[in-house]
Amino acid sequence: MGRPLAVHEAHVAAEVASGDTKARFDARVIPSVAYTDPEVAWVGLTEDEAKAQGIKVKKGLFPWSASGRAIANGRDEGFTKLLFDDSPEAHGHGRILGGGIVGTHAGDMIGEVALAIEMGADAVDIGKTIHPHPTLGESIGMAAEVAHGSCTDLPPARR
Repeated sequence: MGRPLAVHEAHVAAEVASGDTKARFDARVIPSVAYTDPEVAWVGLTEDEAKAQGIKVKKGLFPWSASGRAIANGRDEGFTKLLFDDSPEAHGHGRILGGGIVGTHAGDMIGEVALAIEMGADAVDIGKTIHPHPTLGESIGMAAEVAHGSCTDLPPARR
């Protein structure tokens, strides 16, 4: 995590030193990656942090066992989870607050979740963004659809 943060701060410092009075560093979130097998990547609030802060969240969890690409790769043990503001003020259109990805190449994908947080996207924004198929990255859109209630790609619930 240190290097990306330091690089961004250095860019702003250089811009300010060169006279750019509008340059600033005000990132909302900084993604993290654990380079394990499978990788674990996260950004923004976790469920525990939201609970501790009294923030009600809606969770969208897409299991990679339902991902065509993960199945084809023989690595379907992961998941993509997104958390959205579910406070009464959000009126069902809460912005994304955080997310986590467990699986191969999770670190390559977490930047999309960070961008969504920075841009203030909600579940509809992310779910309606066209992701190439079949890819691991489309699990981000699918997790948003789960939170929104519009995902058609989940297997039937076991009884």
